[in-house]
Amino acid sequence: MASQAELRHRHEERPLLDAGPEGVLFQMDGNPMPPLIDAGHLQVEDDQHIRYARFAARKAPKRGTIVLLSGRNETIEKLFETINDLGGFGFDVVTFDWRGQGGSSRLLRNPNKGYLDSFDTWRDDIEAIFRQVVLPDCRGPYYLLAHSSGALAALYAGPNLLTRVSRMVLLSPFVGFGPLPLPPNWVGRIAHWLVALGLGSITMWGKAKPDAAKPFVTNRLTSDAARYARNRKIAEERPDLTLGGPTVAWVDAAARAIARVNAPSHYSHIKTPTLFVIAGSDRVVSAPAGARLAGVMRSAASVTVDGAKHELLQEADLFREQALAAIDAFFRDD
Repeated sequence: MASQAELRHRHEERPLLDAGPEGVLFQMDGNPMPPLIDAGHLQVEDDQHIRYARFAARKAPKRGTIVLLSGRNETIEKLFETINDLGGFGFDVVTFDWRGQGGSSRLLRNPNKGYLDSFDTWRDDIEAIFRQVVLPDCRGPYYLLAHSSGALAALYAGPNLLTRVSRMVLLSPFVGFGPLPLPPNWVGRIAHWLVALGLGSITMWGKAKPDAAKPFVTNRLTSDAARYARNRKIAEERPDLTLGGPTVAWVDAAARAIARVNAPSHYSHIKTPTLFVIAGSDRVVSAPAGARLAGVMRSAASVTVDGAKHELLQEADLFREQALAAIDAFFRDD
C-alpha cells in the first residue's frame, strides 16, 4: 500500500483542496474544525482515492470510535459541528467522502455529476476505511452513525459488519423514495430502462450543475436558517466539493439497493443492534418506509423526531438535540 506521502505526491497535479491541515480539509469562519488526529487520501481500486479524516474525542472517558457515514452530496466539512458534539460525548470520529462526491475521486469525466453504478462501490468504501484506518489505528469499540443514503449503504453492508460494529444509528434512512411525481416503483424502473439504453450519465432530476444559491424558503432539508446558510456558504466557497442532481445511474443503483435491504433474505442477516431515527416531517426520503423496515428487523428499533426535516443533525436545536440524545443513549447502552 502506498504511503500517505506518496499518495499526496501522486495527486499534486490535481489538488482537491487548498486549505486546512496539510491541504486536505477546508475551514472557514463560522465552521471551526474539531480537534484533528489525521487526514489524507486512501488509494482504492483503479487508482481512485477516498478522502478521510480522524478527529479526537474532547472528553474522558474515551468511549470508542464512531464511523460517520454522510449522505449524497455531503462532505466532511459539513459535518464539523456534529463531529465536535460526538467528541464531547467521548468518541473519536472517523469520516470520509464517498467515491463520486466531495473530495474523493469522481466517477465521471464531468465532476458535477453525482454518479454511481452500484452500492457495491460504497460498500467497498466502508471496507477500505475499516481495513486501512479504523482497525489498525482507532480505539474500539466501533459504532456506525449514518445519514440518508449513507444509512442505505450501512444497511447494504450490514451483514458483513457484525464482527466489527457494536451498534448502528441510522438517521433519516433512505430505504424508500420520498414524494415524487411518479410512484416509487416506477422511479426505479424508469431509471433502469434508461441505464439499459446507455443514458446512465444524464441527470435524473434537479440541475446538472451544483446550485449553492437555492433559497432557504424552498429547501426540504432543514428548518434552521443559520445552519442552512453555513452549508450554502461552504458550497459557494468550494463548489468543487459539491454535485448537481443525481444521475440516472445513481437513482438506478439506489433503487436496487433499496429493494435489496428491504428483502427478508438480506435484513435477516443484519445482527448488529440498530436504531432508526426517523424525521417526522421528512420530504426527501420515505419516513414510513424507515419505520416499516425497523419494525421487521429483529435487531432494530426506531424513534421519531416529530416535526423534523430530513437533515436531523443540520436541524434547529429543538430537533437536533433530540437526535443527539438518542445517539448518545443508544451507544451508551452498549
